[in-house]
Amino acid sequence: MNRSRLLFGASVVALGTVFLLEALDVVDNGGDIVATWWPTVLIAAALLMLPTSHWITPAAVGGVGVLLLLATTDVLDLSSEVVWPIVLIVIGLSLLVRTRSPKSVSDDRVNAFAAFGGTEMASHSSHFEGGSIGAVFGGAEIDLRDASLAENAHLDVFTAFGGTEIRVPTGWKVITRGLPLFGGFENITTKEQLPENAPVLDITATVLFGGLEVKH
Repeated sequence: MNRSRLLFGASVVALGTVFLLEALDVVDNGGDIVATWWPTVLIAAALLMLPTSHWITPAAVGGVGVLLLLATTDVLDLSSEVVWPIVLIVIGLSLLVRTRSPKSVSDDRVNAFAAFGGTEMASHSSHFEGGSIGAVFGGAEIDLRDASLAENAHLDVFTAFGGTEIRVPTGWKVITRGLPLFGGFENITTKEQLPENAPVLDITATVLFGGLEVKH
């Protein structure tokens, strides 16, 4: 399953469950529960980022999540005047240290996930099959201009409060479908008539408060 969809979906389900239990008088102060435990979303995002990101970014996101969780659970007596400057410093350091060069994907599938940051990947596969791209409060840039498509190639894209850009070579037929909710798709690849045997890239996307752009 797409990591970002898993994170976002689990967070929404957890939030809805807390408020439903409060409405049914099963729990009291559901809003206080959310206010206390919301930093666990950052910790979960950091864990999901580990397989596909340099360790510095997940460590920064996870560290901020742990710090905020310790503060919201009153383990640490930190005022907001102290917490937020520390958060900004950690985020700034992670941005300064993180490499900006695109990652090269040598196999036939791409698996990219960005949370509270960005990721860049380039594929040079001669038999590209697709994969999974996710961005939550972040952005993803995928360059496929040096790749060749396999039959039935499919990309699963999930973007929430962020953006995803996919670049493809000319001659590819790109089909985009899915759910734009307070967001949108933009497929600005060549619209001229392509031969029947043109390689086809099928993209299924869910975009929430963000955007997906496919172009050459």
